[in-house]
Amino acid sequence: MKLVALFLFLLITLFSNAQTKNPFDTLKFDKAMMFDFKGGEGIDLYIVDENGQLANSISNQIQLNQNQVKDLNNKLGNKNSYGGTTAACFDPHLGFVYYLKNEIVGHITICLVCNRLHSSLEIPAQKQGKVSVGTDTYYTGTGLSNSFQQFLYSLLQEYSFSHQP
Repeated sequence: MKLVALFLFLLITLFSNAQTKNPFDTLKFDKAMMFDFKGGEGIDLYIVDENGQLANSISNQIQLNQNQVKDLNNKLGNKNSYGGTTAACFDPHLGFVYYLKNEIVGHITICLVCNRLHSSLEIPAQKQGKVSVGTDTYYTGTGLSNSFQQFLYSLLQEYSFSHQP
């Protein structure tokens, strides 16, 4: 009986770790950039389009330093960075792009107005409140937490990007 309980505990532990694994811990990149752009339906919906091209409406860009990248990656993969409510606008102005040898390997587009984030990599930490209704499944509380918002606002202020609080 103890052996079965131990086996079940190990399975649950492995399963829960797989569900919350941070994809940015294993992403291979040599540079991360932060972009200020004018996004929204009909303009540049994401910082990188479906053809892998950067948005045309970029007004400011900086390369993040090693500590900023580490903090961003930790926040992106942390369950505590999510759980906030969202609105429907998705009019983004903030983007992060990861490069390896000048090739885009990942990107994130953020709308701070509606509190939503779109990532080219699936972020398990963002999918905490799974709800199923009939054949539909969706996630609640996928918006950014206050602490994640504050981190992003500090970057916006440091580099004089638009849409500061």
